[in-house]
Amino acid sequence: MRRKGDLFLLIGSSSLLLSASFPKIDWGIFAWFALSPLLFALRRGGPIQATILGFLFGCLFVIASFSWALGLAQFNLLSFLFGLFVFSLYFAIYGFFYRFLRRQIGTWIIIGAPALWVTIEYLRSNLSFLSWPWNLLGHSQYQSLPIIQITDLTGVYGISFLIVMVNQVLSEIPDLPIIKKLAISAKAGIQLKNSGFWVKPGIRIKEMRFITHSSGTKWVISALLTSIALVFTFSYGWYQLAQPMNGNSFLVALVQPNMITRDFMTFAEQDKQLREYDRLTREAAREKPALIVWPASSLPAPLNSIQLVQDTLRQITHETGAYLLVGGAGIEKFGPAKESSYPFSNSEFLISPSGKIARQYHKILLVPFNEYLPLHGVIKWPAWVTTLQNSFIPGEEYTLFEISGIKFGTPICWESIFPDFFRNFVLKGAHFMVSVTNEGFFGHTSAPYQSLAINVFRAVENRVAIVRSAPTGVSAIIHPDGKIVDRVRNNQGTDLFVSGLLVREIPLTERTTFYTVYGDLFAQINSSVAVLMVLISLLLRKKTLSGSGK
Repeated sequence: MRRKGDLFLLIGSSSLLLSASFPKIDWGIFAWFALSPLLFALRRGGPIQATILGFLFGCLFVIASFSWALGLAQFNLLSFLFGLFVFSLYFAIYGFFYRFLRRQIGTWIIIGAPALWVTIEYLRSNLSFLSWPWNLLGHSQYQSLPIIQITDLTGVYGISFLIVMVNQVLSEIPDLPIIKKLAISAKAGIQLKNSGFWVKPGIRIKEMRFITHSSGTKWVISALLTSIALVFTFSYGWYQLAQPMNGNSFLVALVQPNMITRDFMTFAEQDKQLREYDRLTREAAREKPALIVWPASSLPAPLNSIQLVQDTLRQITHETGAYLLVGGAGIEKFGPAKESSYPFSNSEFLISPSGKIARQYHKILLVPFNEYLPLHGVIKWPAWVTTLQNSFIPGEEYTLFEISGIKFGTPICWESIFPDFFRNFVLKGAHFMVSVTNEGFFGHTSAPYQSLAINVFRAVENRVAIVRSAPTGVSAIIHPDGKIVDRVRNNQGTDLFVSGLLVREIPLTERTTFYTVYGDLFAQINSSVAVLMVLISLLLRKKTLSGSGK
């Protein structure tokens, strides 16, 4: 199958199958074979063709999985196309090096293909202001609890590695001599009556058997290695799931008002929003939670700027006797506005029962082009990229809040999609985590569900419960094993753009995982392996070319 139309069909089917493995469709099992057509197609031609096919796959995958971005106010068609181009380059790079490695290292591609994939994912997760660890391959398995338990060792990259291993084995099946029939020559050819093989002229039966046996043996070795990896992953997962959740628990509540904070709200609008938060908070307080969580950007105005906000928070905490976690713009107290920065930050505040601010956390990882200007003063970004003129002030400390000796961190919005960042709160001693976000601008799309899926991995990687609070949904409780135990829903089961609350006991973490301590070590090792394989392949190629030139 070398015709371009056939190759494009393979690429298209791969991208659609892979997209369907993520929310909202959520057919995660598709990921285990979705890449097989892509890998098969990449081996059909030269490096340029493989690069083009990889790029095309990236384009189709982005359109199918991230089309919700076109509905965001921050995006227009030009900025979406720019993002599509950058994102697709990762897959173009993968296509080029996959084809190169497959030609040089043969059977070792069973390690090289997944190592190279993990390297590309690690690169796009950590490439400065272009970092975007969203819809990594492993995220498709967030509902498969036995499989994802191993992420407390490897991070989500371990799942991506395993999925590519399986796809690599499957993609090799059509190339096995025992499966495919060789094309019969027009002039002469013989048919093996007993085996059904068609053999080209000039190939002896003994040679045919050797080729079949040799190729089949290499495939069996690859399949055996993959099977061992799968058995280990499932065994580890079942073992972890069988462990009891011993230890202390903590009663926490979260509210989802189905209201979105906007800039320049009128006094009446601010009052209406605070009244809804007040109503839900008092209802949740009946069950005596120690902490009540409001979503990110829940305050209709900066905390210290309007008396209405301060009076409302003080009254709620006095009368409920609970700690209240709220989010909004924090006035910078440490001096005047910094050059090229707005004089406030994106912050979370813990309000004590006395009505005072017990502690506050300022968002560290600001959203590029939305909260800060990358390379400010070096590049003047065009209006179709961003209209932002100045940057917010980033935080500098992984702040932990504390209630009666129980500690927790509060990454804000997209900070939770960065695994190496998230683990730092747990490394400092967090017993559970609160993931606050404001995703109303996503609308009725797959984005909130994709974001929720990513949070599942943060829970398992660090073995911490996560309280996820969003003003319009999806608000949920995630256990340390990754199980989404509850979410805010209405009577019809709808969890987006509905009002409601949750009050749950959550388990507290006392252990520290391998991932929490060492972070993305697995991904870094894979990156080293991929680079080493490329270097070895270059040496082998140079040696081959030198030998052929003699």
